[in-house]
Amino acid sequence: MSGETRDMSESELLAYVDGELDAAGRARVERRLAADPAAAALVEDWRMQNRRLEALYSSAAREPVPDRLRPALMVRARRDRAAGSWRQLAAALALLALGAGSGWFGHALLAPEGAAGEPLVAQAIEAHDLYSSEVLHPVEVKAEDSAHLQTWLSKRLDRKLSIPDLRPLGLSLIGGRLLPGAGGEPAAQIMYEDTGGQRLTLYVLPTEESGESAFRYAKLDGLEAISWRDENVRCVLVGGLPRERLQTIAKLAYGELI
Repeated sequence: MSGETRDMSESELLAYVDGELDAAGRARVERRLAADPAAAALVEDWRMQNRRLEALYSSAAREPVPDRLRPALMVRARRDRAAGSWRQLAAALALLALGAGSGWFGHALLAPEGAAGEPLVAQAIEAHDLYSSEVLHPVEVKAEDSAHLQTWLSKRLDRKLSIPDLRPLGLSLIGGRLLPGAGGEPAAQIMYEDTGGQRLTLYVLPTEESGESAFRYAKLDGLEAISWRDENVRCVLVGGLPRERLQTIAKLAYGELI
């Protein structure tokens, strides 16, 4: 195998799959694939993922937000299942700012009920509910392929992401997946697990919005969530963990994601 093909990056292979290379680039990749069965198999896997995603979500951008992702209806369903009081549910939806040290974390804001961040939190909690209990297929790309996962999600979200390493806090990476956001835009879900088997997810959505950021807290039906906005992504950390521990994890994730 030539040095040219041996040194080819996964980013270039992804660009080939997505049809973003010029003629010379395509020819270079095709020489690599002809000489490297492992790379050819990887490219075919990515193409299959693309076909599956297109079949599942191609019409998402033209569809209205599903009722199951509407925060008010989610709350109502949870209320019926849990038979909780109205007062408990109202408190569950209150977003509380977390004061957390100096610098960026010192700009904590109190988010009123019905603030713009609430639908994002609802989407993240719904996605956590859906996938965190899966035994065989909780993620699309497993932790063993974390380099590919990082490249793939960065490509799909059009943001350079780093998969946060939460091992110092006792959390092991399970892997991640691509999801459709409420407006059809791509979203990423990254999943972790602690030594007790408790799972935690980080939901990441690209954004072009500007404005002041803050750590915000929400609790709904036994799940804790902390959300924040960076300059080009919005994030929600979700898990059934105490608020203080979730806040510590959120600080580390915030520092490593971008």
